[in-house]
Amino acid sequence: MNYQEKFEITSANASHFSKQFEILITGWRDEDEIRHNYFRKSLPDFKGVIYSFDTCENAERFNYRTESNEGKIIEEVTGKSLIPDLEKLLRDKKITGSNICVDITTLKQGILFILTNLLINRVKPARFFAAYTEPVEYKKRKISVLGETEEYDLYDKIVGSSNPVPGFTKPQSPRDIMLIAPIGFDSQRLQTIYENIKPRSIIPIVGFPSFVPGWNLTAIKMNFMVLKGAECIDMVKTCEAASPFEMFKLLEEEFHRHNHKYDIYISPLGTRPHCLGAALFVSKNRSAYLIYDFPVEKKYRSESVLKADIYNVSKFIA
Repeated sequence: MNYQEKFEITSANASHFSKQFEILITGWRDEDEIRHNYFRKSLPDFKGVIYSFDTCENAERFNYRTESNEGKIIEEVTGKSLIPDLEKLLRDKKITGSNICVDITTLKQGILFILTNLLINRVKPARFFAAYTEPVEYKKRKISVLGETEEYDLYDKIVGSSNPVPGFTKPQSPRDIMLIAPIGFDSQRLQTIYENIKPRSIIPIVGFPSFVPGWNLTAIKMNFMVLKGAECIDMVKTCEAASPFEMFKLLEEEFHRHNHKYDIYISPLGTRPHCLGAALFVSKNRSAYLIYDFPVEKKYRSESVLKADIYNVSKFIA
């Protein structure tokens, strides 16, 4: 890196970063969800406009809300088609040439993927920041169910990977598949995708250093059966849990190492920064495939705030 790209938000630099962008994009969540609002409330001198986005379960349609920096609702629109209405909205709101920040903490991945692609390839801002608020803990199941392997209580349901990721649809080829999958705490997600696409090989990626010491081992533990069945325990790679840049770099290395032999499918099932890194990579390398299973996240699934980071991802703008 020629310059620092990742910063922790502190009382000493919060005012500075408040003035680096005039548009903030976030997820659409309940206002009392601590991590959802933490970054926004950490910007004492932000005077811009806030856009909150939500999607339907398969990410085909989206809703958005526009607010002033004081929280006054300016506009609220529902039921728009993700393609082409999101790009049209970004152009109408004059995102091109603006300075923006996307808080990915609660932004649904279905919209994160296409939004990232639009921002770096089509509707190009002058500067592009992203932010993420790290959790102290995720909520665990209070009652264990006989035969249930999940330890954490993160999702209401999984829509599944049969639906293409909007903006990344492409025909399959007859070549063998290599699946590169940043993994999290969910034992069934990797298993289901593995069974659906039947890759010849898997490269799992765990977040290390992790937000909290030991979470990388938890991810391996929760996915152990599929890793063992796929005979890929020795293929596990590590990548800083909070770094989209390190994820981009790792995907780039593995893609160029294996794409002569396989079609590369990338399935980001881990942290939001890993999802951002995957979105950046696939947006810059369109011969890679993006596969996702669209989980419906539970409300209040995490507890407390560890810290908030801001990333300068402007260098990826085409």
